[in-house]
Amino acid sequence: MIKTFLLLASISLALAVQAHAYGNTGHQVIGTIAAHYLEGTRAEKEVHALLIKDGLDRAATWADRAKLPEKYLTAEMLEFVTNNPNHHSFHYCDIPFQEKAYREGITGTNPHDIVHTLRICIGVLQSPNDNAENPLKINKRVALMLIAHYLGDLHQPLHIGCSYVDTSDHFINPETGAKGQPDGGANDFHIKSHTGSPLHRHWDTLAVKLAHDHAGATDFASFLIAHSPPAHEWDGVGSVSTWPEQWATDTLGNARQCFEGIVPHDRFLVPKNEKLDEHFEWVITLPHGYAEKSRDLVELELAKAGYRLAALLKAIWPG
Repeated sequence: MIKTFLLLASISLALAVQAHAYGNTGHQVIGTIAAHYLEGTRAEKEVHALLIKDGLDRAATWADRAKLPEKYLTAEMLEFVTNNPNHHSFHYCDIPFQEKAYREGITGTNPHDIVHTLRICIGVLQSPNDNAENPLKINKRVALMLIAHYLGDLHQPLHIGCSYVDTSDHFINPETGAKGQPDGGANDFHIKSHTGSPLHRHWDTLAVKLAHDHAGATDFASFLIAHSPPAHEWDGVGSVSTWPEQWATDTLGNARQCFEGIVPHDRFLVPKNEKLDEHFEWVITLPHGYAEKSRDLVELELAKAGYRLAALLKAIWPG
């Protein structure tokens, strides 16, 4: 078992599963918030020209819908998936949550991670021509839809920060030379029992639902805009191509909060299946106040992601 554990520790991305950060509700509200901040700008016109009938709310779910079985894919999605068979890895990176910043080459980063992919998509929109002469072989319309989605993923803490667990069930940082298994986007942590809901799902859906319920009768996007107005530190600095890395670093700081008070226990072995290699999973208990803390952080991150999506598009299409 220890041999298996150490083998898995060396392949963090192999254990990542198909996680939909923030679900449709979260991604759609991010698109709606971005549309609010784009009103009356050149960027708004450019977005409408590319999306035609759809808005940013619908566009923000495109990358997750492209993960569906082939029979459900549009021709546009099928072309993207065919050209990018590893597109599932575009949605995240697995940086040890103890790290202070996203840095290329450290554990959990790779040329197909979310930061690299966003850079490519930004470059496609900045290009004077609409062609597929780029690593992803995408046009401007697809690049816009991917950005609309990946900006949301970039603000889901468990899509950036990852925990690594050693054979004594302790969190370790592989950057220090310690060995441990990655947590599969926190899908390997089950709340209360072996069959309990994964921790990742808590942040994707439950925390978003709690935030939505917190809005009450108020429109969700309007609630988030009013309760989390833009702050100076939300803005990117320097070249727009560097903003994804800056914002990944910001989210990494939030990822540390996801693991505060979490103690993995009752480790159990999961056999190899068609998606994943043999690996360990754990039971966890959420500490007191965790639901409220996650709700408040998600409210902030959804508002921030919407604002930053608009800021990014306005930087690409100024004026």
